[in-house]
Amino acid sequence: MIKHHQMSLFALKLFFLFSLCTPALASPKKGDIAHISSVRATELNTAFSALIKKHHINTAGVAVIKNQKVIWQNQFGVQSPGVVANTNTLFDVASVTKTITAETILRLVAQGKLLLDESVAPYWIDPDLKDNPNLAKLTPRMLLNHMSGFMNWRYFSKDKKLNFVHPPGSTFGYSGEGFEYLAKYAENKLEVPFEQLVQETIFKPLGMNNAFFAVHKEHFPRIAKQLDKEGKFYGYYCHPYGYCQKEGSYSAAANLVISVEDYATFLLSAMAGEGLTQKLKKERNTMQGIQFRQNDIDCGEVSDVICPTQLGYGLGWSISHWPEGKIIGHRGTNWSVASLAYYYPYSGDGLIIFFNAPNKAGLAGMVDALKLLDPDSPELPGYKLRLNRRE
Repeated sequence: MIKHHQMSLFALKLFFLFSLCTPALASPKKGDIAHISSVRATELNTAFSALIKKHHINTAGVAVIKNQKVIWQNQFGVQSPGVVANTNTLFDVASVTKTITAETILRLVAQGKLLLDESVAPYWIDPDLKDNPNLAKLTPRMLLNHMSGFMNWRYFSKDKKLNFVHPPGSTFGYSGEGFEYLAKYAENKLEVPFEQLVQETIFKPLGMNNAFFAVHKEHFPRIAKQLDKEGKFYGYYCHPYGYCQKEGSYSAAANLVISVEDYATFLLSAMAGEGLTQKLKKERNTMQGIQFRQNDIDCGEVSDVICPTQLGYGLGWSISHWPEGKIIGHRGTNWSVASLAYYYPYSGDGLIIFFNAPNKAGLAGMVDALKLLDPDSPELPGYKLRLNRRE
């Protein structure tokens, strides 16, 4: 189905083909999300209550945006044993964190405090990269559009050290390391901790009181308690293989905890381009780091989808093109998180789904949730394929 030169890339390209093709299912209009009446809201409350029981999802938070307004929002399941999920429940959203990091950087660029196309080397050099000849070429733009040349995480390398696997700016490569590097650049240049930059640039101006970028024990009781499929709890900001993040630490690529309501506030602000110049908003919403082009994709054997023309990233946000339009957003997944947020820029409609659940349960729940809320979503086939891989 996918044209490629190396058989080892088949599974990867197949995933992205399906994750960005829109099934020909009934919808008000492609790129729209159906209005939710009071009757429909009651139906959805019942359906989601059944959904989390079916898939053994611990906690769920959902919001639907129509014409740039939240028209339905709710939480389901428990925040922790004996505590029902509520509007103040905080969800770990994994890589959706990158959207907060990206908007912080872009709004600081709009204020003239940072520059997209300057070298980051004068402000931050990771110890693993000392004296590397590629350092001077690396810019904030490359870090935002995933063309840094870094692999996703340094621990994937044989020596567990950060290095350039491609020259900066030469090719796409999704990288969490790139976002961590970006945050170090910003806080060193401005001499302000990145957590504080996020707070002052995004959270305070938008009145987001239920969003936390760094690890602080005082917030632990409000975080949706992450349990594995056996119901085991490893600790807040901890992973099954034993690693826990320290008090006061942060990840610019993951680990944001936030309420559904606050993320909806943020997404609406980002949709409107608040805090950005028109030029910067256009650049953010234009694909700059291209993962796959039309020539890489062959949908000839798939009759019920519309193939994308491009898949990639703008400045920090994922972008999917298809003939009728595009979506802008981000996904987040780890051992206990399945999170998704996106919007259709032409209609002003959007969707937020946060699941606190073991990986396979979260993927299965995402498939059913998308069928309920946006049945022709370009994201739906991708989640189906990922779920099938887990079975």
